[in-house]
Amino acid sequence: MDRNHYYSIGEVAATCNTSIKTLRYYDEIKLVVPEVRKEDSKYRYYSKDQMVTISIIRKLRMLGFSIKEIKEIVSANQVRNLEQKIEDKLVCIKKEIETLNQKYFEGEQFLQRLKEGAQILHLYDDDLKKIQAGEMDAITVKEVPEVNLYHSRRIMQSYHNDEVSLERWVEINDEVSRHGLKVCGPITVTYYTDLLDQFLSKDCDIEFGIQVEESDSKHVRKFGGFLAATAFHVGPYSDVIRTHIKIIQWINQNHYKVAGPVSEEFIISPVDLRNENEHVTKIIIPVTK
Repeated sequence: MDRNHYYSIGEVAATCNTSIKTLRYYDEIKLVVPEVRKEDSKYRYYSKDQMVTISIIRKLRMLGFSIKEIKEIVSANQVRNLEQKIEDKLVCIKKEIETLNQKYFEGEQFLQRLKEGAQILHLYDDDLKKIQAGEMDAITVKEVPEVNLYHSRRIMQSYHNDEVSLERWVEINDEVSRHGLKVCGPITVTYYTDLLDQFLSKDCDIEFGIQVEESDSKHVRKFGGFLAATAFHVGPYSDVIRTHIKIIQWINQNHYKVAGPVSEEFIISPVDLRNENEHVTKIIIPVTK
């Protein structure tokens, strides 16, 4: 053996930036078998061509090719085959990037909603003291910003508001994902019923919606753009009727009129966190003077 034309496993590992353990694995699976092997010493020696192959393999591994795919590419040893394989892999990588970007966007929106809820919780104790002292009103009248709402509306039999319809919540999220829409806000439930009917186990016309970026889907409508009396309900959702009643009383006492269906916006919802004491629900009742 001409030692000048062959390289030890240590030299190959250093030159090709590939661990000795990996080179031994390639040997075991017959991906790159050392051209010379000394049985007495168990030393392995690689040719320069094999070092080129190992460098190619390293590049393919960095692109995410499987060992099986790499074996096929190395065996074919043709530029057209390699070109096609790289093109196919880039398509896969692009899809993975898009999926990760979508996950990041959704995670970012979820975090933003949690931060909003945490801020409300932080201020809640101080505000509650001021409200009880008559220094502050728990209910505000303001213009509700217009957003895009993916929605699904149906009659729900014997509906009672204090039981969260987990099935409908999961369904609306799955539908949005299936349509490739980007969620950018909380779930909003709108009751097309008489005031407080949702608490009386009646058949209710209910819309489940969720804020999305897109506006060009047939299932997306505008929500907001109207004046509303709003208040936050902090704590168990089973007690939300109390906040509804307070808002309705406030509307009557301040000479407003209810001008549309009641909505609930779930900032921190029962499907976000099990701790009921930290659930935050925004109640929205459209009004006119």
